[in-house]
Amino acid sequence: MSLTDEYAERFPSMPFVRWNGQVLASQIGIGTYRMNLHEPDHVAALVHALSSGINVIDTATTYSDGNAEELIGQVIAQMANDGYAREHFIIVSKAGYIQGRNMSRALKREHQGHAFPHVVKVEDGLWHCIHPEFLQDQLDRSLRHLRTSCIDAYLLHNPEYFLQVASRDGIPLDEARAEFDYRIELAFHYLENEARARRIRWYGVSSNAFGLPTHDEQFVGLDRLWEIARQVGGDNHHFRVVQAPLNLLEPSIATEPNNNGQTFLECAASHGLVVMVNRVLNAVVQNSLVRLAVHAASSEPAASPSDIAARLAEAMQLEDRFANELLAHLPYEEESKELLKDYLSPATQLATLWDRFDSLEQWHDAETQYFAPRIREATEAILRHPTDELRQWVEQYRATTEHLFGMLTRYYAHRALPRLELIERRTKKALGAPFDAMSITELAINVPRATVGVTCTLIGARRRSYVDHVRSVIDRRLPPLGREQWERLLSLGEAVRLGQ
Repeated sequence: MSLTDEYAERFPSMPFVRWNGQVLASQIGIGTYRMNLHEPDHVAALVHALSSGINVIDTATTYSDGNAEELIGQVIAQMANDGYAREHFIIVSKAGYIQGRNMSRALKREHQGHAFPHVVKVEDGLWHCIHPEFLQDQLDRSLRHLRTSCIDAYLLHNPEYFLQVASRDGIPLDEARAEFDYRIELAFHYLENEARARRIRWYGVSSNAFGLPTHDEQFVGLDRLWEIARQVGGDNHHFRVVQAPLNLLEPSIATEPNNNGQTFLECAASHGLVVMVNRVLNAVVQNSLVRLAVHAASSEPAASPSDIAARLAEAMQLEDRFANELLAHLPYEEESKELLKDYLSPATQLATLWDRFDSLEQWHDAETQYFAPRIREATEAILRHPTDELRQWVEQYRATTEHLFGMLTRYYAHRALPRLELIERRTKKALGAPFDAMSITELAINVPRATVGVTCTLIGARRRSYVDHVRSVIDRRLPPLGREQWERLLSLGEAVRLGQ
């Protein structure tokens, strides 16, 4: 008996499903995108998830620049004290992206004359590669980060980047697809060898292009991948796990008949593949992110434009004072002072664009990925050479910007409500009972989870409270949903685009 069976016995109320006739896996998995080892909330959330019936963990070599894998390795190691072993959990990781530390390594190799082969240079700061030489480098690093000798499923991460760049560069589609198949074949040969060496259990592909029409230049066909796997590994090949987006506004893997008349999900089911779905709460519509959940800030009163303008003016006055009076007293070179002045100018930057973000999600990304880290870095630099006046300014500035950012979050959270109410209303009308009793968040999680052919639904949960909420959402039996039910939801994305 696998240790995953022992794990499942501890949580009789949780739904589990067997992968490839071997391990027992929770139907909900934890996605670790943007999770990292240095955030105590992330550590606590992952420990809570793994000790409450969720044993599938999805990650990638580039999530938090490798730090997400390190988080997983440390958490599983520390859970040994509570009677858990590495074999209780199913770890899925992915490789392909060259960013961050990977980019530094790739550039160094290129400058030294032994670059990774077959690198796809998508744009500045983003390259991609699935050549065996790169995959071996990434797998070695992942195994060290995760503190394990074997990864359960190792996936090629969005290999369609090659097709995207080939189209941009004017390469004829038939030539691009032939080269794409060749690169997939090389990667599969390597991964078959790693499976035989037991450094991975299975391999597969995670792609955002599985649901595209066959004529789309970036389309990745599942039937073709299966054919290549059989050519490489025979009938007992290890190509067994695939991953793709599925949510209320992006239903194409359940509706587009792009594999000889079958949808992606139908094709995967015919081959007995494990199907993981991601982005269930984060839909992408017209290159804009739509969060399919009501933000907690919407329960508080909305901030008015005049209130936001007043707080912006207060923050801008503090920024002006720092730039024109206080900055000169810091013992830094001029270049560093200019950087501090730039980092401490969010109110000045927001003054003309605060109401132009497309969504709450876009504002949240700007806050958490741009403004807040710059403020934190700059104020920490100031406090390395503190005076009473500087300490007082930092304290006041932090409080003012925190209040300002909270107001903006409430503003966008309230602005998102009509759209969410529209999606919730139309989904309930299309699906009926028991979905008509669910909230938008419950619908966003349970509709993919109930879909025929979906093995595991991935959820990002960076707080203990999120884990508890997810667990409460899945405590019910659901009727199976297939292509017919998803086709009823096709109009949702168009309605959101048109604002109907």
